[in-house]
Amino acid sequence: MSESEAARLIFDHSLSRSRVGRTGVELEWLVLPVDDPTRRATHEELALLARFFEGPLPGGSLVSWEPGGQVELSSAPHDSLRDCVEAVTGDLAVLRGRASAAGMRLLGAGLDTRPPLFTVALPRYRALRRYYAHFSNGDTLLCNTASVQVNVEAGDDSDGWRGRARRWSIANCLGPVLMAMFANSPVARVPGRPEGPVLSGRQMLRLQVDPFRCGPLPCGGDPRGTWTRYALNTSVTAIRSAPDAGSRPAPASPFCCPGPAGSGVDPAAVWGPAPAGLSLRRWLRGSGPRPVHRDDVFHHLKSLVAPVRACGHLELRMIDAQGADDWVVPVAVVAALMDDAATSDAAASLIASASLAPTRQDWLDAALHGMTDPAVAGLARTVMELALTGLRRLGTSAAVTGAVERFAENHTFRGLAPAHLRWPHRTAVA
Repeated sequence: MSESEAARLIFDHSLSRSRVGRTGVELEWLVLPVDDPTRRATHEELALLARFFEGPLPGGSLVSWEPGGQVELSSAPHDSLRDCVEAVTGDLAVLRGRASAAGMRLLGAGLDTRPPLFTVALPRYRALRRYYAHFSNGDTLLCNTASVQVNVEAGDDSDGWRGRARRWSIANCLGPVLMAMFANSPVARVPGRPEGPVLSGRQMLRLQVDPFRCGPLPCGGDPRGTWTRYALNTSVTAIRSAPDAGSRPAPASPFCCPGPAGSGVDPAAVWGPAPAGLSLRRWLRGSGPRPVHRDDVFHHLKSLVAPVRACGHLELRMIDAQGADDWVVPVAVVAALMDDAATSDAAASLIASASLAPTRQDWLDAALHGMTDPAVAGLARTVMELALTGLRRLGTSAAVTGAVERFAENHTFRGLAPAHLRWPHRTAVA
């Protein structure tokens, strides 16, 4: 591909679905052995659990695995928030039941406090691990983090609540507020931050380990152009070689110890390291080991992990994994902000009146201080009030509205996030 061809592909693919209304979610969970939650599950234990999930669950969700053995439940896109929550609730019950039968339980928390252990030896993950070995805490980022990723439609060319520019603005401008509201990964400190406790250690880790790939993007302008420039200028994590017909077949399970007898090498996807500092743009201009093909562009796009990702739809990635069934709350809040017209208008007015255009430092401060910052806590209350009103107009179930109301009363309206419950010395904002 030429640079112009790749740029057009990225631009067209970034926010490609000109519609609104559908909702999806990806829930990542830490996996703990019931007999000893302090140890990591073995390859064999995770392989046993993985065998239960070789096809879609009854509600259409799929199960996959993160590098440290975190399990991910990815829903289908659903036509309404109500349908999404009902389907995922049922599929999650199946996942929890089968995990229990395998001697495991699922923990909703943004950051695993156990030492990292690279467990899932898929070729792409091994390539990512090699790339992140050049950064401090790379294994922790890959193996010890979990999130709630809310997926909403990209919107269209219109100027109002259905427009992709409005939806991009709400997701990015209110991103630090959402991160603070749902912070659930407190740590005593993060290297390089002497200030002390961090309320969203997961997001702080992401922003520090690989600041450009994991960092926030501008709120304004054409989001497709913004995403295209970001994708072209981001470094390539790995380069896939041509298939080797003589390679040993890939193992049936990704849970295998690296080594000659179980390297997890997929003969159709052998990955090699990219030259240091090679961006996609430089590769397209001839600096890489071979020409760039269409599949290379899509593999690169999959490696981009900004807080808001443009992958046809919008994927909000700044929210920590939540305990028990509180994952419903951020999904509902985001759906209300995006898919109720009046709530979207009110959110846009809030962004304009407060002149919200968060910088990278604003994201870092939100991860560090969360709801202890009076300004952030005030914005969070307003956002929650808007979302609750919007949910009633969307006609969602009483169970979902009740879950959001309880979370608001126990956390947001008291100036608290879930992380505060683990740091009782942190003062709630009056």
